[in-house]
Parts: sequence; C-alpha cells; structure tokens
Amino acid sequence: MTAPMIACWRAEDATAIISNEALEGHEGIFLATHSPIADFEVSGSHGGEIEGRDETALLDVLADGTRRHAFCVVQGEPGSGKSHLIRWLSIKWPSNSDVKLLLQRADGSLEGALRQMRERLPLEFQDLFDNMGRRHRATDRGRANLLLSNLANALHPDHFDPPLEDAEWCRTFLPGELIDLPVIKRHWQGPSRILGLMEGKGNGEGAERNSQSASFNVFDIEELANHCGAVFNSGVKGPTERLARRLIEETGYIAELRQSGWTADEIAAEQADKIATTMKLVAALNRRRNDAVQNLLGVSAEGLKTLFRQIRVALAERGQRLVLLLEDITSWEGIDDSLIDVLVTNAETRGADGTSDMCPLISVVGVTPGYYKKLHGNYRARITHEINLGAAQQDGELQDVATLRDGGDRVRFVSRYLSAVRAGPGSLDTWRNDLRQDRNAAPPNRCDHCPVRERCHATFGDASGIGLFPFTEAALDHFFEALNDNDNGMTWKTPRGVLQAVLSPNLLQVRAINDGQFPTALTENAALVAESRNLGRRATSVLTIRLSENPTEYARMRRIISYWGDKERADTVKDASGELHFAGVRKSLFDALRLPWVGDEEGPVSVQPAAPARPVVNPLATSQEHISEPAQTRSPATRAILTQRAPAQTRIPQPPSAKRLIGKSDLQSRLDEIRIWESTGEAQNPNVYNMTVFEILSEIDPRRVGLDPYTKKRILTEQQVKIEGTGHSQRSYLTVPREEWLWRGLEAVVSLQLDATMSVNDVVFHRHSLAVLTKRLESILSEFADRRLGTVEGSRWSPIPLITQLLVARAWLRGTVNPNDPHHAQLQGILSDEPPNESDPATRCAPWQEFLNRTRAHHATLRDALRAMISMPQGASSGFGLADVSKVAGAIRRLRQTQRFDEPPLESGETGVSEFDAIRDIASHFKHSIGPIARFERQQLESRAASLQALLRGRTVEAHLARVDAAITSVTALLPRAAPESVSAWKGEFSRAKVRIEEKADQTVEDFMLLVAEQRAGAGLGLEQLTLAPSKDLGIFLEAAKMGEQTTSQLLGHVKDCISDGRGSFSLAQVHEAGHAVSKILSDHGDRNG
Repeated sequence: MTAPMIACWRAEDATAIISNEALEGHEGIFLATHSPIADFEVSGSHGGEIEGRDETALLDVLADGTRRHAFCVVQGEPGSGKSHLIRWLSIKWPSNSDVKLLLQRADGSLEGALRQMRERLPLEFQDLFDNMGRRHRATDRGRANLLLSNLANALHPDHFDPPLEDAEWCRTFLPGELIDLPVIKRHWQGPSRILGLMEGKGNGEGAERNSQSASFNVFDIEELANHCGAVFNSGVKGPTERLARRLIEETGYIAELRQSGWTADEIAAEQADKIATTMKLVAALNRRRNDAVQNLLGVSAEGLKTLFRQIRVALAERGQRLVLLLEDITSWEGIDDSLIDVLVTNAETRGADGTSDMCPLISVVGVTPGYYKKLHGNYRARITHEINLGAAQQDGELQDVATLRDGGDRVRFVSRYLSAVRAGPGSLDTWRNDLRQDRNAAPPNRCDHCPVRERCHATFGDASGIGLFPFTEAALDHFFEALNDNDNGMTWKTPRGVLQAVLSPNLLQVRAINDGQFPTALTENAALVAESRNLGRRATSVLTIRLSENPTEYARMRRIISYWGDKERADTVKDASGELHFAGVRKSLFDALRLPWVGDEEGPVSVQPAAPARPVVNPLATSQEHISEPAQTRSPATRAILTQRAPAQTRIPQPPSAKRLIGKSDLQSRLDEIRIWESTGEAQNPNVYNMTVFEILSEIDPRRVGLDPYTKKRILTEQQVKIEGTGHSQRSYLTVPREEWLWRGLEAVVSLQLDATMSVNDVVFHRHSLAVLTKRLESILSEFADRRLGTVEGSRWSPIPLITQLLVARAWLRGTVNPNDPHHAQLQGILSDEPPNESDPATRCAPWQEFLNRTRAHHATLRDALRAMISMPQGASSGFGLADVSKVAGAIRRLRQTQRFDEPPLESGETGVSEFDAIRDIASHFKHSIGPIARFERQQLESRAASLQALLRGRTVEAHLARVDAAITSVTALLPRAAPESVSAWKGEFSRAKVRIEEKADQTVEDFMLLVAEQRAGAGLGLEQLTLAPSKDLGIFLEAAKMGEQTTSQLLGHVKDCISDGRGSFSLAQVHEAGHAVSKILSDHGDRNG
C-alpha cells in the first residue's frame, strides 16, 4: 500500500496566487504563472505587420520605436486572457522614454479608471483631473431619476442639432413622454442598472461588473412594458399610448425567450424582426445614453478630449510617446465614444505638413465580442491591429479560448499555477529580483527537491517536472469538459474559469487532503455542469454495493471516478507495470488520497492505456462522431434517433449559445441527458427518448405480445409513445413509467453504441439492462393492446376474424366466391385482387346493394391489412413465407354456419385505427349478420320469379316474347300512330331480351323459376342459391314481359276505337283486315274486355 499524500502548499498561498484578475498580485506571481498566449487571430488595417500569432510578435510590432500610431483591440470573452496579455505587454514593454499607462479594470467604474490614470501619470499632469470624475451629490435613486429625465428630454424629436437618425420615429411615438411619466420613474429599474454598471457593480448583490456593457437591452424594455398598463387613460397623447400598447404586445415573446435561456444580446441579434418596436426603443435610448449620463459622471466628452490633448501636447514637446494599455473599455462607458475618438486620432494625419503638436499614441484596448459588435463601423475601420483570442462556431455563439483548446496547453497552464502555489509569494518575489539580474533564471519548483517526487509523479503525473498533484492529466481534461460554457451568456471555459472553478476550490482543500477527506463537496461547484457528477450505471451499482453504509466515502469515491477516472467503466484491470486500476483510476491514487479500494484484488492486463481517454476537445468541429460499434444491439434507426438534433418543442427556438463550445459526441450528450432526467426530473429532449422507446417497441416480435404485425404497427405509432411526464395522459397513449429499469435500459442503448472498447463485463451488464427494458416494454405493450382493442370473454379482441368475414361476405354477395367453396378457395378469393362482379348487384335487394356499397371503399385497405396480418415472412422478404390462417378458417366457417359476424367488445370505445373502427361500424350497421340481407333477397327473387311465371302463361320466355312482338308489330303496321311511346319502349326491352336469349339466358331463368317453385315447399332458397341466382336476366325478362302486357293492352284499346270510329269511313276490306288483327289479339290474350 502506498503512503497517503499530504498537501505541499498552504491554502493562503493558493488564495494569494490564484487571483480573480490577472492584474492583481505582483510581477513575480504574474511571470511565474504566465502561459504564453499564441494561436490568436490577427486582423486590422496593419495586421500584416505581425509576422507570428504569438505575444512576442505582437510586442515587437507595437513597441517598435519608430511607430507613431497604433490602435490595437484585443477581443475575447470575459476571462479569456485579455487582461493577462495586456499586463504582459506592460511588463515586457521596453524601458525607454515612452510614458506607459496600464489602466486596470479596478472596480469596473469610470471613476476608478480616471483615478488610476491620475495616479500613474507624472505629477505635473495631476492638476488636469481636478474638475473631472466628481460624482453628482444625488442619491442612487435621485441619479437614476436624473438620468431618466435627461433621456426623456433627449428623446424629444427636436432636441439635437443636427437631428439624430431616429428623430422621425421619436416624433411618431413620443417615447420621451412615456419614460417621463411618474409611474415609470417610480418603478422602472433600467436607469439604475445602467448607472450601477458604470460604477462597477454587477447584476447581483455584491457582484462584479465583469466586462458587462452598460447599455439598455430588451430585458430593460420588457420590465418597462410591465409598468405600461398605467399609461392608458392617464392623459398621455395617442402616439405614446400606441407605443405602450406595442411594447406590451412584444413583451410576452421576450419573456418566453428569456425563460428559454436566451440572453438579451441573442434576442437582439436573432429575433429583432419580431420585436421591432422594442428594438427601436433600445436603439434610441442607447444612442442618447452618453449625452444623458455625462453630467452625472462628472466627465464630459469634450472634457476628456481636452484632457488627452493637453497630455499629448506636453509629451510632444518632450519627444515622448504615450502608451495607453486599457484592460477593459467598458469601464469608460458613458464617454467611451469620446475615448475611442482620442485613441483613433493619429497625430501625424492632423497636420497639413505632416507635423503635429500632439505626441504619438500607442493604445491597446480589451473588448468583449458583445461590445465589439456594437462598435461603430468607422471606428472598426480605424483599428490598426485586431487580436481575437477565440472563435465562435457560428455568429452569435460564445467564443472559445485559443490557448485552452489543446489538452497539453491546459496541463502546462495549470502546472505553472501549481508550481507557483507550492513556492508561495515570498519565493516568487525573490525569484523576480533574481530575474532582473539573470533573464534565464527559472521559477522555483519545489518538486525538484521533494522526497516523494518519484511516487507522486508516477501516481498523478507531471508536466516538465512539475507534479500535477492533486490532479491528473485526465482529471484536468474532465474538469475542463465539465465547465459550463453557457452560464447566462458567459463561458467558464476560459483561463479565469479554470482558476476559479477548478484550481481554487480544490487547492483550498488543504485540510481535507491532510485529513483524508478530499475531494469534498467544494470540488463540485456551480461552474461545473450537473451531468458531470453522474456516474455510469455499472459504476454506480458497484459503489452502492460496496459503500452503501458509508455515504461520505461514497460521495468522495463518486467525485474521484467522475473527474479523475472513467465514469463509464467499472472494471479492475492491470497495467503493464502490474498496478491495478479501477474505473481508470490507479490504486496508488486511492491510497494517496486515503480512499478505500473498491476494485478487485486481481484483474486482467489491459490492452488499452490504463488512463482513460482524454475527451475529444475540438471546438470548431461538428459534433458528428465516427465510432465502430462492436455489436449492433439496436437498429440503425435507433442510432439515428439518438444522434439527431432534437426538434423544437415549442414555438420558442433554442438560443444560439445553447450549443456547447467544446464538441461533445451526440451519444455522450444523450447519456448525460438521461442521467440528469433521472436525478432531477427535468427532460431536455424528451422527444428523442420517446422516439427511442418507440423504436425498441417496434423491434419487439408482435407475436410475443399476442399481436399480428399489422395490428401492432397500426395501434403503435411514434406519436403515441410517451415516457411518463412528457405528455398528457390519454387512453390512446402508451405511457412508460419513469422507473429505474427505464433509465438503465436507455443508458444501455446509448452506452453499447458509444463505447467500442468496453469490457466484456460492461457489455454483459448493459445487455442485461437492455433485456430488462425490452421485457418490461413487452408487458406494457400487451396491456396497451388490451386497452386499445378491448377484450371479449376475457381475451383480447382480434380484428382478423371480422375483417375476414366482411371480405368473405362481400365476395359472396358479389358472386366471386361460392359460400360452399373450400376454405383455401375462399381465402384465395378474398386475398386476391377483386375480379368483376358476377352477381349483378344492381338488380339485388337494397340491403344487398348497401352492404356492397359500404364495403367498397374499404375493400383494398382491408384486403391488404389481412394479407399483412396473417403473413409469416421467412427471412428479409415480406413476400416469401408462410401464412397463419388459424383465425381466418374459423371465421369463415362460423359465418357460413350462422350468417353472423363475430361481435367486437361491447364496452370498449374506438380503437383509434380507422380500418378497425370502420369494420366495427359496418358490422354494427347490419346488426352483425347477413341473414336479413339473404331474407330480403330471397323474398325479392321469389316474387319476381312468380310474376314472370304468371306472365308467360305456360309458354317459354322466348315463345311468349316472340308472340307478343308479332302481335304488336301487326297492329302498329295498320295503326302506326297507336301508342308510339309504349311501342318504342317495348322494342327496346325486347331487343335487350333477345340478346340474352341468344346467349341462352332464358333457359337459366326458366331453370331458376322451376327451382323456386320446388323450394317453396321447403326452407326456401339457400345462401349459395341466392348468390348464384340469375338476378339480372330474371329482371330483364320480367321487365320485357311487363312491358309487353302494358303495350298490348294499350294497342287493344286503339283497335276498338278504330272500329267504333270507322263506321261509314272505311272500306269493307279495311274493316275485314282490322277484324282479323283484333281476332288474333283476342285469341292470344283472351277476351278480357268482354
């Protein structure tokens, strides 16, 4: 066992050296902890003069003795190293006649900046400050009211000469009258916030300004709008009321964006078109801010310009240059535009002959990206050298820091601070004095003479001989990855963030290290994202089993594995030297920190490096990952779901800065989200996991839960699968409870895809979790199917029998399948494409026709559904395999025997599947039976057959119709004007009948009439006989016979009229011929008229 380690530094030294600001402390600390700043972006009108992308190249260009002017801007996020670089330039500036002023951020106020300037200029210039920087005597509230009144006056459209660019907008809406109202003055906090920032105060109690811009933003207008309700009916003018109304309308959207994590700058950049009035008012207020605030600050624009002119004139007389190194331009807000006017003024270009009464000015100014974006274009164009310490992936996102992109650079950065903390301020002060005599003097390193150096470096690692204790290289990477890169519009992935959130909280735990209590809860500070604290499921399980009775040690162990180890592993392995590792942490580290060993006493030799792999840290790369999957446990669709960008859940889009600066794989992000959801109940992308669960459910064999493939697919859709809490509870939803087996299973899905090198034990653990998840989902799916489909006599209702019966009944009534055909013939008939009608549906009874009409629109859908329901494909082909006809055969047999459809559940509502609900409606409409249809059709056929039989008078169809046609033809030849319409109708019916007679249809009808006569004595026509009945031809011949009866009756009347009216008007021969015709008709039809 390795002896425990004790801290080799003092907590007070850590406090003294790890300062919040780079400009605090003395030069010894600064130089000992300084990491060269390089790899920054260079631009500007004279950017090409800088031949390298490092601090030395920048110094060489700016400090060149022949340079007469420079306006250099150093751009970077707060904490990115702007102050550090500017301080380094100050320390390294050549000792010459230049008057160099380093103006620190100090308290972030203009008053503090002027005070520094006064103190650091030669004594002869101090009287120039006598009348500058004196605060107004009013209270904070009074000063805020004065600022508001000044702004109200400045918003008057005729206030400025010449007018400002928005004068007409101010004339249209009169915003000055709005903010000058007493209710606004009493309640609106915007002006107080602006003045507070100018005085160096942050947003919170005791908070620092931290480079925040003292400008009005959309959140100020949101607050203003919340007080605008009192404006209406208060006597203000109509334009002001319209302005208030528009602000109120827009404030709701601003509030939603703010609640969704949008910063004010992001809203202004991305959503300005939706809050146009708010943006107009923001711009108007900021355009007038400097003029309104100057008398409150005690400094005027002209006063500042006069001050610098006097200084530069005096220095010009001495032949000196003025070098201004300003850490933060926001300290000068209120007169910053005037200051920039001073800084961009090139003395040599002011004189007509190339001479000037002012000295050269070399200036270096630190600005944030937000401030830089608001800088006027004419100022940007006059930047001679622009240094950008980071880059954003996309416009509007936070920048990273170039000097921290590489893990090796981060290790070297931290090692310098560790060495300085161990040495202490006193030793560093001595070293600084030595450095003045010997430029190559190395800073003190206590590791050089430490008796436990070898053991310490073997356990914790080192960087150029500087031990990393209590960190390791992997720990530093994991801590950096865990830093929040979007903390309310600020990133912690900066040098300052590393110092404040990683080094300081851990190095201050001296007593905990010495007492064997490290790491404590101080390690997990608010700057680290919550998901970084969550261990993998297997590691959690191991710690729970072995340390459940010691919660303190459990917490320490969790922190060590989370940040020093590999939280996704829980194996004990042996490295090449024979040392054991658990979860990527050396056993010697457990011993050094007095942690109990939770690994096994033996382990296999690891083929991988013992230390866990460093997280991928590539800020400008996309988050697409390229991994090899050892075992495809999930379908490609599941992986695609887990790696896709989550869709927007509401109308409020995701803020641009929500993306992490450091590229994390999508699968790793999913793993973190699952653990946060389990621990906090807050789901970040619930749709992703609903879709994942749906995909797993889709892969379950439907027959394992008593479903056929088609029914499972139709009742289970992507929109219906909801993890508990991600949607309203509805009968149609399959809701998955948020229990441990769900989280374990989801982690398993992700982990098996994420880690291509996990151990066999890890694979077994995750696959077991996945199997449990699948088994639980099977049970939930079965219960869901019962609920959706309903039950009949204790068993789940299946739509297969009813679909089969409806299709078979339709085939019977259409005459394409015979009810007495074998089952295979009937099944083939209903699964095949529907052939032409054979049963003459148009001549059938109304219920018969209604059934066919109601089922017509659903036939193709039901047929395809039944095909899929009974299909048992073999292999990947859906068209090859077997069919499960067990439910089909019984359904056909029952329908044939009872002429009744299987009844669905009575108590259940709609299934939510259109075709299933349709078959229930159809069956219900026909009282779940085709018996009434058969009865009505039987009655109709028997009636028609009897009617035709009576009209034929013992003759055949062909003979009867021929005799009728002969008689009609004879009469119409003699009496062409007799009943012409009826005669024409008869000829038409007779023609149709002759066509069918030529095809022997008359014999079929005669046979059917004989069958009807024979069956009358028994039970009547059966279903098969009804479907085979020549209904159409029976109708054709019956209509022809009826028309013949009607036509001859009419002709007979015409003949009698002709005889009666023709006395004395016709010849004897004509009377004789008509008599013969009448005699023939009478002999054919009988003397029915007496």
